[in-house]
Amino acid sequence: MARCVRCCCCVLVLLLVALGVTAAVVFVRNRNGGGDRPVPGSVDHKYAEALAVALQFFQVQKSGKLVKKEIPWRGDSAVDDGQEAGLDLSRGMYDAGDHIKFGFPMAFTATMLSWSVLEYGGAMEAAKQRDSAIDALRWIMDYLVNAHPSHDVLYIQVIMIIMRKKDCSVSLSISFRSS
Repeated sequence: MARCVRCCCCVLVLLLVALGVTAAVVFVRNRNGGGDRPVPGSVDHKYAEALAVALQFFQVQKSGKLVKKEIPWRGDSAVDDGQEAGLDLSRGMYDAGDHIKFGFPMAFTATMLSWSVLEYGGAMEAAKQRDSAIDALRWIMDYLVNAHPSHDVLYIQVIMIIMRKKDCSVSLSISFRSS
């Protein structure tokens, strides 16, 4: 029994010492400015850089005549989309680098991007990325508005097919119309 009491006393003393050391560390950290905790409203540069890279994806996926050439190796693409229907469907975003513009996934992307701007616009502004997000959103919305020319017509998919036969290449743009 004495052995058990002595063991419990040792555990109690160790717990009190650990509690004292923890309290001292917390006290010293708070007295010295809180350690490396971020200041509310400040921008963590790692996250700002990650946001810039994520938003750069939209610049790469753009279709149409590029206004600002932010990606040096990107050129204009699909500038004639919609011409056979008398529409300008050149803008928008490619879905996966396959020269297909899907309307519904693009609308979902615009919804999530606009929600992000509404919810975290201040943080995006602090990271100097809000304008890039708004630009991508405007590019998508221009396409979606043009893809709905009347109340009973919606172009839901635009495909560019390139056929090559020896020294001749033909580009064919197909638009699927839902009415």
